[in-house]
Amino acid sequence: MSQVVTQGTFRDGTAAAGRAPSERSIAAAAGVLGAIALGVYFTAPAFLGWPYTGASSATVTSYADAHAMLFFLGAWLQVTGTLLCAVLFLSLVHLSGAATTLAGMLTALATAVLVATVVIEAAFLVAVPVAASAGDAATASSMFALSNGVFLRVFPLAPASATLIGLGLVLRGSNLLGSRMATCALGLGVAFEAAGIAAIVLPGALVAVAILSAVQAVWVVAASLRLGISSWSAVRPDGKS
Repeated sequence: MSQVVTQGTFRDGTAAAGRAPSERSIAAAAGVLGAIALGVYFTAPAFLGWPYTGASSATVTSYADAHAMLFFLGAWLQVTGTLLCAVLFLSLVHLSGAATTLAGMLTALATAVLVATVVIEAAFLVAVPVAASAGDAATASSMFALSNGVFLRVFPLAPASATLIGLGLVLRGSNLLGSRMATCALGLGVAFEAAGIAAIVLPGALVAVAILSAVQAVWVVAASLRLGISSWSAVRPDGKS
């Protein structure tokens, strides 16, 4: 009986030994590193003279031509950070024992959509300096507009909101991170959806999207730390469950 128990993961998120605590540690580390990468990506432009949304073609082309590496590094940070966060999200579903539930499948689907959206946005970002170096100012300007203003309007409508709502439902059905973390995820998901709808008609709502993105990063770090701490208590010092 003990051999069977040590290989399983309970519905409340506890694990007896071996693989589950290790998975918790890996997922927690991925979440923290992902949040850091995304934090650097979103805050660095404020200190690098990054062109504002709606800047002229000449401004965008000149900046991209002189700072091509910043665009490539930004794309890498965004995609890598999102992938690391996806590891955390999917691990939370697995550790909660919800992989085959509707909420779990919704979270997995939404996470895939989130990653795909970010990869597309990163492709637009990389295209900016490529077009600039070729002297194609129109394409550089168009790609820059797509990777900035357009992405902020698409991101909250489904990728962010569905992922967080799914996670909230998953966590409500388990004791993995506690009810407060589940409630926060649900609240963030609903807020993202509302902000995304508002941003369609109110440009000022993009500020709300940016603020919610920062709050989401805090939630990811908090969830990662809580999961990481639980990995130390999942197994007793003597190795027994």
